[in-house]
Amino acid sequence: MKQLVPYPTLRRTDGEVTLEVREARVDQEQLPLDLMDRGERVVALHRAGFADWDVARLSVRMRVPEVTDAESRGWSDINAVVVISNRNTNTRSMTRLFRESGDVWAGDVRLVHDEHRSRMELSGMVVASVGGVAGRVIGAAGECWTVDLDADTPSREQDIRTVEVDFTDPEQTHLHDFRQDEWTLDCLGETPTLYINTAVEGVARLLRASSELTPAEAALQKVVGAKLGTDMWITLFNTASYGVVVEDGEPQWPGGWMDAVLKNMLPDVYPDRSPDDALRDLVERRGEGDGAELHARVLHAAGRQAKVARAFGQALREVKKGRNQ
Repeated sequence: MKQLVPYPTLRRTDGEVTLEVREARVDQEQLPLDLMDRGERVVALHRAGFADWDVARLSVRMRVPEVTDAESRGWSDINAVVVISNRNTNTRSMTRLFRESGDVWAGDVRLVHDEHRSRMELSGMVVASVGGVAGRVIGAAGECWTVDLDADTPSREQDIRTVEVDFTDPEQTHLHDFRQDEWTLDCLGETPTLYINTAVEGVARLLRASSELTPAEAALQKVVGAKLGTDMWITLFNTASYGVVVEDGEPQWPGGWMDAVLKNMLPDVYPDRSPDDALRDLVERRGEGDGAELHARVLHAAGRQAKVARAFGQALREVKKGRNQ
C-alpha cells in the first residue's frame, strides 16, 4: 500500500491516543451530569441553560504516548490539539492543549452557540514539526466526541428515518426515477431517509407486519428484510466513504452517521487492519478507482451487518415448519 503521508507517524506499538471530556460549563454554570455520557462520548446541550446559552466550555484531556526516539523520527515541538468540526456550518477550529504531566495534555475548548448548528465533532490530534515543517499531523485519537446542540439526552444513536410513499405520486418527483424499485435511500442531511415504495404491491405491508404471518410469509419477510438491510449498508458505506476528506495528506473521519457506518463496517472490510489504516486504504482505492476487490469486501461486510446468514437460516426453518403443517 502506498503511504499517504511522506513522514513517520505514531505507530500502534507506541501506544494509544485518547480524548476525554472531563466536564462542561455553560455560561459559567456546570453542565448536569445526565447531559454528558463518557461511554457514548456525547455531550447534549439542548437543555443547558434552557437552550439559550451563549458560550460553552469543555474541559478536555488527551493522553499522548511519550516517544523516546522522536528526534530520530525527525519530530520536534510535539503538541496535542483538539479540533472542532461542524459540517452544517462549515466551521472548523483548533484549540491547543498544554502538557499537564507526562503523557497527559489538558485544556478548555470554547464553543460559541451562534457559530454552530445541530451536531459537531471533537477530535484529538497530535501535531509536530517534521523535517522543519510545522503543524504536521503525526497521530490522532482513536475515538472522537460528539457535541449535540439539539439533543435532550446524550445519545450517539441516529436512527434512519423510514417513510412509506407511492413513488409514482405526481408530487413525489424526486422518487420518479425509482418508481419500479421496492425502496431507495436518501443519504443527504443529518439523518438518512429510507423510502418504501407503496406502489410495489405488498412490500410495505410485509416489512411492517409483526404478527399473523403464515410460515411462507414469515420466510419471505426475513429474506426481503435481509436484502433491504444489505442494500442499506452498501449505500450508507459508499456515501460515507465519499464523505472522507484528506487534510495534509491524512484522511479525516467524517463524523455523524457516516463516522458510525465506517467504524461498523471497516473491521469486516479490512479485518487485519486498524481503523485508521483501513480508512487510509479506502481513500487510496477511491482515488485510484480500484474498486473491484473493494466491492466484494463491502458486499461481505454489508451482509454481516444485515445478518443475512441468520435471516436465511430462519427463513428456511419457517419453510420447513410450513411443510410440516
